Amino acid sequence: MKYHYIAASLLSFSAAVTASELATVSFALDNDGIYGSDEDYSNGIFVSYTSGSIKPYWLFQPLSLSYWGASSLDKVEVQLGHKIWTPTDIEASYPLENDRPYAGYFHGEFNYISLHPEQAHRFNLTIGTTGENSYADKAQRIVHSIVGSSEPQGWEYQIDNKVVGSLGYLSHFNLLRKQILSNSSWELSNVSEANIGNFRSDVSTGFMLRFGTDLHNNFGAANISAENPFKAGMIGTSGSAWFSFIGAELRYRFNDHTIEGARSALPEPQDRYDVDLQHLQTTLVTGIAWYNRHVGASLTLTGKNADYKQASNGIHGNGAISLFAFF
Repeated sequence: MKYHYIAASLLSFSAAVTASELATVSFALDNDGIYGSDEDYSNGIFVSYTSGSIKPYWLFQPLSLSYWGASSLDKVEVQLGHKIWTPTDIEASYPLENDRPYAGYFHGEFNYISLHPEQAHRFNLTIGTTGENSYADKAQRIVHSIVGSSEPQGWEYQIDNKVVGSLGYLSHFNLLRKQILSNSSWELSNVSEANIGNFRSDVSTGFMLRFGTDLHNNFGAANISAENPFKAGMIGTSGSAWFSFIGAELRYRFNDHTIEGARSALPEPQDRYDVDLQHLQTTLVTGIAWYNRHVGASLTLTGKNADYKQASNGIHGNGAISLFAFF
């Protein structure tokens, strides 16, 4: 009976979904300094542009929820991102055993987004480079010199130059949404994701609880991830709203180039510096978002278990802020 109701809801909302002519620009920053640490996933910067409503081109029609019988709001997004991972002791000028390597990833993304009040999904193509070509070493040294932090000493042992990427799919599926007050509701949804590629391959699923306003029109904007957890481009036809959220997911990661990739300049024997990928991983997020017809912002706190088995710290966290505008 539940699934019949959801199918009927998908069709009944068709008249309510209207085309948004507004595009979205977003700047997002992740950093673990909020917890007083500087290790593991240390920093991320993301700049994105998301189109207003588009009519699905013939090539993308199967990616749209409207192709499967529900009226949807479809968009495309392009994003540039830069991520940095570091070992526990960045002042060591030599590689440390049982510690993750330095790694940087400069990449571009293309996302196809399809939104509906009961389901939202995103298809993703990511491609970029690791190693010196990512400029992660230069970026971290410049930032640390500005803020007065310790200068990282071991970037010569980072993951080597390599072109890496992945294909991904992310789905938000509404399980329950109930109105509480005159203009606010709470919502429980399932969030599932799959990625495949030589950068990372993984599958994950989890649950998110949200409370706020206009939840059916910003469904899918908050994600369960320690890296760039808020996607402003997935806000639909909503004019203004706020919401808080908390979510948890379980992930199985098959490969991770930032941990398993080749490194140059390592002393012999090189395999003594290898670390083992932690295949079973968990992520927790909590945050709040607000926006009006022109601008918005979100703040997210994240926590996750270590990505590799030899980690001395079993839990790592960071804070994320996203600033965005509609035009």
